[in-house]
Amino acid sequence: MSDVRRNYELAFHINPNLEESRIAMISSELKDQLANNGATVTFVKEPEHQHLSYQVAHNDHSYFGYIQFSTDGELELPEGKQGVLAVVEEYIKLNNDILRSLIIRLPSDAQKSQALERQMRAKERLEKRAQATSKAPAKSSADGEKLEKELETIIEKL
Repeated sequence: MSDVRRNYELAFHINPNLEESRIAMISSELKDQLANNGATVTFVKEPEHQHLSYQVAHNDHSYFGYIQFSTDGELELPEGKQGVLAVVEEYIKLNNDILRSLIIRLPSDAQKSQALERQMRAKERLEKRAQATSKAPAKSSADGEKLEKELETIIEKL
């Protein structure tokens, strides 16, 4: 196994015409599919009844839930074994009670920490620039008056 963990989120809409026990069972089956195929489930939002912005499969409502999980970073699997994402996608395709689903890849923990470090360095650079500009010597009003007189003489000569 690789040390790199990839984070994913599976979002899904379930048919609103089902019984609540069946909805809970579908959510549980999704979690089981993930866990049985080597994924680590990190967070689950149980499906809740929700109004849809537009109709999906002739339904104005659905039960929406999502599952966050992580897998190892191995790209090549032994022959004859499917990856966790392929297994879950196949289960979803075969289950007619799941109206829509989407699996997205989330940033890994290492990527999150790198992004935070970049933000901190950028913030420090901005603070240093602000300090440098505030320490810059201000031009005196005498210099401004001298410049203005020179401009007036140049304009008069034109």
